[in-house]
Amino acid sequence: MKRQIAIISCLLLLPYPVSAIETQIKTTKLLTQSSQRCKLRPANPENGIYSEPQLQTIAKQITVRVRDKERGASGTIFARKDNSYLVVTNSHVVRRINNINIITADGQKYAGKILPNTNFDKFDLAIVEFTSNQKYCLPSEIADRIASFDINLETPVMAAGYAVSEDKLVLTTGKIQQIISQPSLKYGYEIGYTSDIQQGMSGGAIISNTGNFIGINGISSYPLSNSAYTYTNGKRPTNTEIQEFRKLSWGIPIKTVLGQVKLEVLTAYNLPIPDIKQQIAEVPLTGWLGELEAKAKQITVRIDSSSGANGSGIIIAKEGDIYTVLTAAHVVCKPPDKVGPCEPNTYKILTVDGKQYPVEPSTIKLEEGVDLAVVKFTSRENYQVATLANYPIKDDEYMFTAGYPRLGEKSPWRFTLGQIYSKETGLLATTQSDFNNNSSGTAQSAISLTGGYELVYSSITFGGMSGGPVLDSQGRVIGIHGRTEGQAAIDNNSNSKETIQLGNSLGIPVSTFLALATRLNTQAQKIETTPPPELNQQKVKSIQTAILSVDVSQGNTTASQWLERGNQLWRLRRYPEAIQAFDAAINQKPKFIHLAYYGKGLALGSSGKYPEAITALQQAVKSQPDFVPAWDYLSSVYRESNQLDKALAAINQAIQLQPNNPNLYNQKRGVLSDLKKYKEAAAAINKAIELSPRAAFYYNQGIVRYELGDKPGAIDDYTQAIKINPNYAKAYNNRGIVRNELGDKPGAIDDYNQAIRINPNYALAYYNRGNVRYELGDKQGAIDDYTLAIKINPNYANAYYNRGIVRYELGDKPGAIDDYNLAIKFNPNYAQAYYNRGIVRDDLGDKPGAIDDYNQAIKFNPNDAQAYYNRGIVRYELGDKPGAIDDYTQAIKFNPNDANAYYGRGSVRNDLGDKQGAIDDYTQAIKFNPNDANAYYGRGSVRNDLGDKQGAIDDYTQAIKFNPNDANAYYNRGFVRNELGDKQGAIDDYTLAIKYNPNYAAYYNRGIVRNELGDKQGAIDDYTLAIKYNPNYAAYYNRGIVRNELGDKQGAIDDYTLAIKINPNYADAYYNRGFVRNELGDKQGAIDDYTLAIKYNPNYAQAYVRRGSVRYQLGDKPGAKEDLQRAAQLFKDQGNTAAYEQTMAFLKEL
Repeated sequence: MKRQIAIISCLLLLPYPVSAIETQIKTTKLLTQSSQRCKLRPANPENGIYSEPQLQTIAKQITVRVRDKERGASGTIFARKDNSYLVVTNSHVVRRINNINIITADGQKYAGKILPNTNFDKFDLAIVEFTSNQKYCLPSEIADRIASFDINLETPVMAAGYAVSEDKLVLTTGKIQQIISQPSLKYGYEIGYTSDIQQGMSGGAIISNTGNFIGINGISSYPLSNSAYTYTNGKRPTNTEIQEFRKLSWGIPIKTVLGQVKLEVLTAYNLPIPDIKQQIAEVPLTGWLGELEAKAKQITVRIDSSSGANGSGIIIAKEGDIYTVLTAAHVVCKPPDKVGPCEPNTYKILTVDGKQYPVEPSTIKLEEGVDLAVVKFTSRENYQVATLANYPIKDDEYMFTAGYPRLGEKSPWRFTLGQIYSKETGLLATTQSDFNNNSSGTAQSAISLTGGYELVYSSITFGGMSGGPVLDSQGRVIGIHGRTEGQAAIDNNSNSKETIQLGNSLGIPVSTFLALATRLNTQAQKIETTPPPELNQQKVKSIQTAILSVDVSQGNTTASQWLERGNQLWRLRRYPEAIQAFDAAINQKPKFIHLAYYGKGLALGSSGKYPEAITALQQAVKSQPDFVPAWDYLSSVYRESNQLDKALAAINQAIQLQPNNPNLYNQKRGVLSDLKKYKEAAAAINKAIELSPRAAFYYNQGIVRYELGDKPGAIDDYTQAIKINPNYAKAYNNRGIVRNELGDKPGAIDDYNQAIRINPNYALAYYNRGNVRYELGDKQGAIDDYTLAIKINPNYANAYYNRGIVRYELGDKPGAIDDYNLAIKFNPNYAQAYYNRGIVRDDLGDKPGAIDDYNQAIKFNPNDAQAYYNRGIVRYELGDKPGAIDDYTQAIKFNPNDANAYYGRGSVRNDLGDKQGAIDDYTQAIKFNPNDANAYYGRGSVRNDLGDKQGAIDDYTQAIKFNPNDANAYYNRGFVRNELGDKQGAIDDYTLAIKYNPNYAAYYNRGIVRNELGDKQGAIDDYTLAIKYNPNYAAYYNRGIVRNELGDKQGAIDDYTLAIKINPNYADAYYNRGFVRNELGDKQGAIDDYTLAIKYNPNYAQAYVRRGSVRYQLGDKPGAKEDLQRAAQLFKDQGNTAAYEQTMAFLKEL
């Protein structure tokens, strides 16, 4: 027969053929009179096989022409609603037709229109709708269901369609030779079959020999281009595979149509929801991830059983031609919780090069209680041996699983990505409750799930991957995969029970195998114990991109499959998509609706949407009141929402249902601790330990004991946790905290060192060690630790904050500001960071910036008395004294015993003239801090201002008592003593003031008192020293006076001249210099000085008297008379009667 060429733009294929499509489309419906008319009984009722003539009849009934005036192709009727029919065809058919006509088998022509919004963008599909009063048969009416449960290789099929060359219905037989699914070829092509498809048959029906409509035609064999042969993930088959694909015709299964069309169409036309099994599609990886996958593939084998099942394994050793493979025991025997002997199956090893090797039964080694086994095979080929890595695993590290999942009749390679919990966290996070307190007597782990399972991780796994490797970011084996968390679900229609994956995957750590290796008569050849280096941002980004690229179908399927999809999306951390998947399951109202609500609650809770999560979980427990995981997680979400009483009620309900689950008591401990009910929390965690003495439980008991004040007991618990798990970094860290608080700082540092040794990227341990180093005075060491904590966690606000403190104390104020800036960047509400930055800004002179920071500190902590206090200081310094008083008042409000705030307010009140208010505040400051020297000093100053000289002396004396080096207190007490006539006491105080702070004022005042006591030379010495510290005009002036009194007239003139130089308006200095000049005979110089004294003080009566006297001496009687008359008038105006009368007597003599 001549081959016909079907012209189709760009269609593709899949790398690893999958031999069966699991459609499992389930529907039951009552047969109407029309369906009875259409019903065709199979020729062989026993096996349901139809004869060829019967298949032809079926094909004729459902195949139609789809055409316009010029061209045409085929379509298949598959649904009816009243008088409306749906025809499925190819999009490449209707693209070429302008006005669509549907011509049915009876020759009737109907106008057709394309059904919009069908989600067929990525598929070579279209649905055409037409209306007719005629009753045309549907596939479901002919053979009870629209599609078969299974489409298998070698299934005989009949292809139908209206060939252009023959202008009639052409029916050709063949067999299915290829089934390619997830990913399919481009545009949805999955079924490869031998029927000859001619041009025009596109869209026609493919019917199995059981009479089922399984798909539509689309691509003929041997097309002009190979562009069709590309997979939906972008990969291309090998050239050999393409040549095989070219020999076949290709069709799209009807389950794809049902899976992609809008759900409302299925409902309206009473079409079944396809039970499309979700298989994780292969994700093409490039770069370092591609290299990692290639490395994993070299060490991973497939283990095929004669039972038809398969598992995976890891090559761990080679000796000569004998290879040792590590796998899960249930792959080659029975699950560890089953009893009885192994089934008598035989096994073969499939290696990376596609070669198979038999497993000698005698080489299979098992260990009771642990789901691990080793098997051996012989080969002369050189296969790579895996490197096992035994080190403490950290939370949220990226990891990978690899193996050969059983997908239909094939087991293709899969490499999946995810994140892993640390051992202790994982055992707390799992929903499984089959804890064993012993793992085959090994010392590796006192606690695990049945079979030794301790690793919990999120990568997507399927049956067939058991025994495969769990890998770290360097491709080293850290565990052996073997289980998934699952829940039982019952199908609505069939009542069949299946286990649905709902949770994480589980594995056995490498450490367990290493402890058993000698018992299994084997030894791994490559073992490493160093953790992998931290992934850089580029590598993390590549993983995240790969996770987002994982194709999880959004097409129509059953509720159980929506649950599987939702779980996969939850594992991939794609929470919005997961919520949509769980909602799709809920909308179908399955019998297991509680699982769908639970899954939705998980996704909502994981994305921080706690109110919505609570609603979903409440629905879960309402639908299934004995579903413990939902009660447990509901308690967790209530706890996150700070609804602690409800959290306690929920976990109590879970415990009532499952009283022997230790994880539930641990959760209860957390809730009770949050409620501050530590004694009850202690009882709860004690019960958890009684059921399962795990390191994590001792760790949590240590926290409870600490809260109860039993710090030695807390240390004992952390020590026990470390004994059970010597690599428990968190336990070392917490023990370090308690040791530090008990004063054992070296012990604390030792613990932090151990935590860092176990986990070199443990930022909190570096931070805590930095705190202890700081407390020990090792400030540079503290900075080094804070810097390391920041390197590991660049968003670590507390580490920036503490480093800022130390930098400030070491004098690096700009560095401190930089750190406080970063602390605020990563915690914008960090009140203490604003406060500290305000202090540094103030120190650097940026007072407005300091006020801004104190404002922010108060905004985020309105009760922060210290922030008000400091802002008050800066406001005072900027001259805002009322604002300062307000701040000090607020500081006192929030800390009524704050002596400093009373002192500060007292100082400002004094400045504003409220002397009594100032005394009251200083008195309060002294009340709350009886040793506050500054408060005594301040109160003494105000008492002196109010005339209470003795009270002032008493306060200065107290100030000196508590601060014996306070020069100002000595100075002020000396001043008051002098005023009270205690000249020697004043000199003693000035002398002590000078001792503690040699300065101008003390020397100057002591000089005054010495002069008053007749110690003229001592006075000159003091004035000279005062001038040394501060060349002030008053000191020169006073020294000039004493020099004059001692007869040093020229020295006196020199001092007066220097005083005048410093203060040219100093009338007294001119007057005194004039006096000395007159004594020295410089009459004119004296007149000049008196004239200048009068200039700068026109009311200087004594200067007029002196100038008049000198004028008289020089014979200038009129001038003398004028000066004396002016002096007399000034004396009279000034009320100086004696001076007035004396001056008038002098005038009379003239």
